[in-house]
Amino acid sequence: MVITGANRGIGFEVARTLAKEDISLVLACRNLVEGEKAKEKIEKESGNSQIKVIKLDLSSFSSIRDFCKKFDQSYQRLDVLINNAGIFTMDKGLTQDGLELTMGVNYFGPFLLTNLLLPFLEKSEEGRIVNVISGAYKRGKFNLENIRERNKTGFRAYSASKFALAVFTLTLSRKLKSKGMRVCVNAVSPGHVNSGMWDFNKWYAPIIRFFGKRSMIDVEQGAEPILFLAISEKAKEINGKYFNREKEEEIMFVSTEDQEILWGKSSKIVGLD
Repeated sequence: MVITGANRGIGFEVARTLAKEDISLVLACRNLVEGEKAKEKIEKESGNSQIKVIKLDLSSFSSIRDFCKKFDQSYQRLDVLINNAGIFTMDKGLTQDGLELTMGVNYFGPFLLTNLLLPFLEKSEEGRIVNVISGAYKRGKFNLENIRERNKTGFRAYSASKFALAVFTLTLSRKLKSKGMRVCVNAVSPGHVNSGMWDFNKWYAPIIRFFGKRSMIDVEQGAEPILFLAISEKAKEINGKYFNREKEEEIMFVSTEDQEILWGKSSKIVGLD
């Protein structure tokens, strides 16, 4: 099982819980030092020795490809991929490949990673992909004519990236079903979680601390709907759905034509086409 962003916040809590089930885990982390610290904590608590840390920087296509090569060297198949890692920033920035940073990390990175890991998921008896999005996706907009747009920052960029990931969930589910592949892909919003994601943002963190923390849920609660889709027997037939925590909701309508346009352009940008 691969969990991105597993060294802190919700990702760490998901990994911590799964380790107690004696599941083989790959902690995909940008910072190897922090990843190894997380691994040590989880191993000490769970006694699980089947945990590996592999470097993964979702802002770099070369790092994503290197991760998949290293995964291939150690594993034959993948049962579950949890695309958990994400960022929120008010600052303008670009990925190593020249994309707007938030869109690059939250959407294009998972798009490439998931596609490269699909051959391993196909070898599983019941492969699962869990895309962690946000209720903010409902306010997301992006220009299909220019999905490389670099002018968005803050909430606009964040909601657009999560909207794109929601559309990716729909499209990938449809494509896998048409090929008869036994891989389920779903999206989930864990809720407004006190995960620490906002703490690194000098603009947003004080606002969250002042107004929002009373309404936030803890990481244990935030991890619950992700774990449900990842390992619950009840979720093994669920495919192409969106969960707002435990509640299933319809993903905002996007035509099949627009889904295909986004898929095609994304494939070219990440180098799959």
